[in-house]
Amino acid sequence: MTQLVDFGDPVLGFVVPLIRALEARSGPMLVIANEVRHVPSDLRAEVRSLGKEHARGKLARGVRYQTILAEALRRLRPATVIAHMCPPYLTQAAPMVKLTGGRSMLWYIHPADTPMLRRAERAADMVLTALPGSFPRQSAKVHPIGHSIDLTRFDALDPPPGGGGLRLLGLGRLAPIKGYPVMVRALRMARDRGTDVRLDIVGEAIRDSDVGHREELRLLVERLGVEDAVSIRPGVAPAEVPGLLAQVDALVNATAAGSADKVVFEAMACGRPPLVSSPAFHDLVGSGPVPLSFRAGDPADLADRITQLANTPPRTRVEMAAMLRSRIEGSHSLTHWADAVVRLATHLHRH
Repeated sequence: MTQLVDFGDPVLGFVVPLIRALEARSGPMLVIANEVRHVPSDLRAEVRSLGKEHARGKLARGVRYQTILAEALRRLRPATVIAHMCPPYLTQAAPMVKLTGGRSMLWYIHPADTPMLRRAERAADMVLTALPGSFPRQSAKVHPIGHSIDLTRFDALDPPPGGGGLRLLGLGRLAPIKGYPVMVRALRMARDRGTDVRLDIVGEAIRDSDVGHREELRLLVERLGVEDAVSIRPGVAPAEVPGLLAQVDALVNATAAGSADKVVFEAMACGRPPLVSSPAFHDLVGSGPVPLSFRAGDPADLADRITQLANTPPRTRVEMAAMLRSRIEGSHSLTHWADAVVRLATHLHRH
């Protein structure tokens, strides 16, 4: 179960490669999505939509979900139900899954600890997440299995062309939780210290609150007088992300503690160092030649990291890029993720 099937979506387009990886390792597979915009012709899995793309209401979608699920559980026994970032769907499914001898797993990476999430955790047989600390609750059910980076798409990149100072990328939904104001303020501080740095913010405004936040960011850029150094652009399809990373020296991710944004792993796979604030990333980016972690919500600390990175010799940056890439290859590739999901699902059914 997932929110959206559409490879071109700037936020959830990565779900399609997850489906492909799992279908290559499983028997018959059904994908139930709240919304389906485009199903690739080479996808073997059966895909069923709840109808959000046709403006079907929440109640009607809920009824359709129960109907599709009940029919699927009659056909596919014993089933493994995987809810991808949609706790309510797991909570609704769990009783039927148990009655038919199946098992349920929740994949979840987000810092918000909500009553909805707690209900899903109680109902699930297992909770999967990327890193220790990327699921907001302590539980024996939680298994960190790494992220799911498609290394055929996110290949190691050559260093960006020299000159023009340090170029940074902030990538992801334009939401307050992403910490973009911290990046803009840090850039202003770094420039005040004489560091030549630019920041490209690329993100989609999905909700009305995101549109308001984009305007707040624009006003902040104007107030700090950094219009020549900060750009704010719409989000891009997943296929365009490697091209964005090729143009920059580093990624900046200031998302709240407990997050494990996929773009950080994608940047590392491309050999681009990520400057990160979430403690969930500390072990992943630590022990390198340049400190990459900064204190959450602290633009001065981020400005320090920006200045240090700008002053890092090219040879050291190349060595760091190889180190970061190797960490993704070892524990956070798409094949590693899919193998872990299938292995743990098999374990659940045997016990």
